[in-house]
Amino acid sequence: LVAGALFSCHGLYLLAKSATHVDIYPSSFYTVAHAAVPHYTILIDLAVALKCFGVATGYLITVGDCMVDALDHILLPNGDDGSAASNSTFVSLVLSRQFWIVGALLGVLPVSFFQSFDSLKHASAAALIFVFMLAAGIVAYAHDLADPCEGYQDEYECRGDIVPYTNAASTLEKLPIFIFSFTCHQNIFPIVNEIQYRSMKRINTAVFAAIGFAFVIFWIVAMEGYLTYGSNVKGDILLNYPETGKVTVMRICIAFMLTLHYPLQLDPSRRCVMSLIKEVQKVMSSRRLRQQQSQGNSKITTNANDPIHQKQTQKQQEYNNTLDEASTLFSNIRARNIPQQDYKSTAGLETQEGKTTSLLESSFNDNHDPLSDAGGVSSKPAATTTTSSALFYAVTFGFLSLSFATALVVNDLGVVLAMVGATGSTLVSYVLPGLIYVKLHTTEKWDITKGMAYVQLGVGCLVMPVALYFVLRGASVH
Repeated sequence: LVAGALFSCHGLYLLAKSATHVDIYPSSFYTVAHAAVPHYTILIDLAVALKCFGVATGYLITVGDCMVDALDHILLPNGDDGSAASNSTFVSLVLSRQFWIVGALLGVLPVSFFQSFDSLKHASAAALIFVFMLAAGIVAYAHDLADPCEGYQDEYECRGDIVPYTNAASTLEKLPIFIFSFTCHQNIFPIVNEIQYRSMKRINTAVFAAIGFAFVIFWIVAMEGYLTYGSNVKGDILLNYPETGKVTVMRICIAFMLTLHYPLQLDPSRRCVMSLIKEVQKVMSSRRLRQQQSQGNSKITTNANDPIHQKQTQKQQEYNNTLDEASTLFSNIRARNIPQQDYKSTAGLETQEGKTTSLLESSFNDNHDPLSDAGGVSSKPAATTTTSSALFYAVTFGFLSLSFATALVVNDLGVVLAMVGATGSTLVSYVLPGLIYVKLHTTEKWDITKGMAYVQLGVGCLVMPVALYFVLRGASVH
């Protein structure tokens, strides 16, 4: 657990460092990977998108299972599945996992269309409340504030042996759990983009606080659960506890917590898919442009001495040069580590109704096109805001629909999620942080950070096949 937290924290540091080194705003897995390993950018985005999709779908399946178990205890406390109540339409409906998956989907809809991490802070804060409640319940059972062996025939059936360590094979078999539990690296780039007064010190503080908090919660739950049941503890500790009202509340807490965490998997997957779609659109546009250029070479040659054509070309060149200067200015302003209110006045920015606009940028957002003054056909591209918004909503609806459909059809993603943890999580949290940092700093001298990046990369390359082997071996045994 300690090693998993340290390597995860170091991986986040390497990715944040790489994002600031590339200095492209807004940063993403695509922009950073494209600068480091451009030939594998599409594969990296695809891997991150699939990993997050699998986890989000697993959330919906778990919500359905938890709510069915909780409602089964509430409505049928004695397991009376033959009563009239159990045969009623209402009971059959609420004891259906499909019903709660639909409910979970409706619950995540309002927070699935936020376009920034800052907008998700209230949902994340609410999820933490359920985390605290779940941890408090486990601590209560560990310290006999509630009877953990209620319903067991004897003490030995309830509690197993407590040993200080296990064998190497058992430890390696559980390795994907420790990797998967700290994987949040796909979300570091929105943090880098949105953190106020961006600096590595503030980013490191956020990273250490997040991983440190997760480590404390995991340590409490793991240790208290193991001290309660010893070697008899199960992977899902709620299966050890007696079917009581307290455990039912804990199941409901898990369901609400996962529902509120769903957008944290949706957002990075959506960003990666949008990057992939835009890359495909860019390639297709480039091909069309080359075709148009090849077809129009003769026309350009014949019209080269036309005064109107010369004026159009001059206006277009001035327009493109001004746009390039504006783009460079905005990128430099955003990259500087200075308060936002300071660089607003520098760039001539004005704020109205919470939106920041640039006087220079706004001059190109109206309907004026320099080519129109020359009597030519406007070549100004359509506004990208509408296109980006349409793509954003299309990808979001597609993600929700596919995730929802998969959760309805598939009852168990245990093996799939284990493989995701062994491959996707290892790739995102170990291999890519080390690889990207090393590739971006190949010409720089050797230092401790670069050395640790190689260690991170090496550990990831070793852990991935080992973890995958034990996952597949476990699946074949069961």
